[in-house]
Amino acid sequence: MTQEWKHSKYREKIQDKVLYVTCEQSCFKLTEDKWEEVPELESTQEEADTCLLLHTLHAARDGYTAAIICSEDTDVFIISLAMHSTMNISIYHKFGTKNRTRYADVDKIGRSHGQGICDSLIGLHAYTGCDSVSSFTSKGKLTALKLLKEDPSNQAIKQLGQCWQVSDGIFEKLEQFTCAMYAGSSSNKSRNSATEGNSVNELRYQLFCAKIGGAESSQLPPCRDCLFLHAQRANFQAAIWRRCLEPKPNVPSPIEHGWTEEDGKLNILWMRSAPAPEVVLELLSCKCSRVCKLPDCKCLVNGLACTDMCKLQTCTNQTMQQEEPDLELYSEDSEDEYAVQHIHMFLALLCMCLKVPYVSTIC
Repeated sequence: MTQEWKHSKYREKIQDKVLYVTCEQSCFKLTEDKWEEVPELESTQEEADTCLLLHTLHAARDGYTAAIICSEDTDVFIISLAMHSTMNISIYHKFGTKNRTRYADVDKIGRSHGQGICDSLIGLHAYTGCDSVSSFTSKGKLTALKLLKEDPSNQAIKQLGQCWQVSDGIFEKLEQFTCAMYAGSSSNKSRNSATEGNSVNELRYQLFCAKIGGAESSQLPPCRDCLFLHAQRANFQAAIWRRCLEPKPNVPSPIEHGWTEEDGKLNILWMRSAPAPEVVLELLSCKCSRVCKLPDCKCLVNGLACTDMCKLQTCTNQTMQQEEPDLELYSEDSEDEYAVQHIHMFLALLCMCLKVPYVSTIC
C-alpha cells in the first residue's frame, strides 16, 4: 500500500496535508508534490503504541505546537501522560465515536495529578496488568492508584522500567506495595492488625487462617516466587514503554525476564519452585470416576500426578510404580509401616498449618 501511495495519482489526494507512513522499520513522508524517506523516523520499535509517541516528538521538533493522538488504547494514554513533560508540544487524545467524540487534554490532566504521579503511571500500569502482563484478581488499578497517591514517594513503582533488571531493593518495596493492596481492602480492615507486614507469604498464611481455611486461591496474594516473576515481566514491559522516544532501543530477549521459550514459542514462567511442600502434594487427590482428563481432573489442571488418595486408581496420570522390594528387605509389617508413614505425613501437614516444629522419628 505504501508503494501505491508513492504514485502521483494518489499523492494528489493528499492536497495540502503531509502524510507520514510507517512500513516495517522505514518511514516515508508523502506530500502532493513528492515522497521521501525520513531517516530520523526509522525505528525498530515493534508496537504502534510507542511509535505514536516517537512521531509526536518528531512533530514537536518540526515546529508543530499541538498533536492529536487518535487511540482508544489505555497503554498509549498512560505513556502520553508519563512523557508529555519531555516534549515541547500540547498533546490531546481523541476518544469516542463519530457522533460522540471527546478530546482529553493530556497536559492539563498531567498538571492535575502532578509530575511525580505521572512518572509512576507507567510502572503502575504494567504492574497491575496490561496486554502482556497479568493482573491481580479483584485488585483493580484504582486500588493501586489510591495507594500510590497516599505515598507518592514510592520509588519502587517509579523505578519500574528504569533498567532491565529488578533489584532486590525494588522487589522488597513491590512486595510491601502488594501486601498493602491485599491487606487494605474493606473486607480486611477488621483484621489489618493481624495481616500487617511486608511478606506476601506471611500475608497468604494470615488471610488463609482468617477465613478458617476457606479462602479461594484468587483471594490470596501470589506467593513470593510468583510475584518476583510477575515483577520481572512488568519491569520488562515498562522498560519498553519508557524508551518510546528512542528510535532504536536496545531491547534484550524476554527470556530470563519472566518468560521462557519452548518449541520456538514464548510462554509465561509462572513459578520456579514447587506449588506446595511435597508432603502436601502427596495428600492432594481428584474425584474422577471414569478417566482423568483436562479440564475436569484437578491433578492434571495443577500439573500433578494422581496419587493413591485419588478415587480412580487405574488412570494414566499416576506415576510409574516402583519395583517391588527384594524379599530380604520386605517386612511382614510393611502394611503397618505404610500406615505409619501416612500418619507422619498427616502430622507434618498439621504442624505446618499450625506453624509449630515437627520432628519425625520412624523406627
